[in-house]
Amino acid sequence: MSVEVAGRQFSAAHAKLGLFALFGLAFVGLSLPAFLEPMTFWTGIVLGDYAYPTHELHHLVLGSVIPLLLLGVIVQAIRPANRVGALHSSIIIWLSLTVVFAIAGEFSPIHLILLGSLIGMALTHPAGSEQIPPLDDLDRRLAVIAAMTAVGAIAFAGTELISQFEAGDAHVAFGHYLFMATTGISIAALALYGSFRGIGWRWPIYGSAFLLAVIGLGSVIYPGAEQGSSLGVPLGLLITMWAIGFVAVAERINE
Repeated sequence: MSVEVAGRQFSAAHAKLGLFALFGLAFVGLSLPAFLEPMTFWTGIVLGDYAYPTHELHHLVLGSVIPLLLLGVIVQAIRPANRVGALHSSIIIWLSLTVVFAIAGEFSPIHLILLGSLIGMALTHPAGSEQIPPLDDLDRRLAVIAAMTAVGAIAFAGTELISQFEAGDAHVAFGHYLFMATTGISIAALALYGSFRGIGWRWPIYGSAFLLAVIGLGSVIYPGAEQGSSLGVPLGLLITMWAIGFVAVAERINE
């Protein structure tokens, strides 16, 4: 290989890395202003200065999804080739939100702009074609549990979408059911994607389990019907235990 050819390849690699960083900065820069308030819901509930009674469960979930989405992009700043699963998780979550809001007639062009930024990151990612999970690493046991998790999560998302169209309460006005439906679809997709155990597979598996646990524990802490989406104490405990078991099985299979 000549010095000239090597120089061109080196320049192309740097240009690609620059675009990757630019797409990431664009996503964080455009989304962060809108996400700042939702990320304070957790602190408001914990510190006692929360001002939205009957919305605690929805805000707990929303205040969990947004940081997970942002962190998947932000961690790409350090060894991105090892953190493919984190970026793909962010793509899954944002794509889920875009689809859900489009179904409900709440589509906004910013949804596509931000999705384009994430896809741009994937196309220029340092891992290249290695981002695609190899099929031979799929474990049937993990895949079965992921599929069972996905079925339950999709059923939950469907219920939330129906509530958005039929409930007629304050949660509808704030779009809370749409965010809960987004979370359900995200849980399903993250679980299924993580079961292929591609690069950084723990991020989607743990992300799916984390969101499951937030819904489960939130339902235990706020079991009242006024919360809109609470599953109640028994089912909330069951979902939380399922989330823990999901992670335990995934780690045991990886031994």
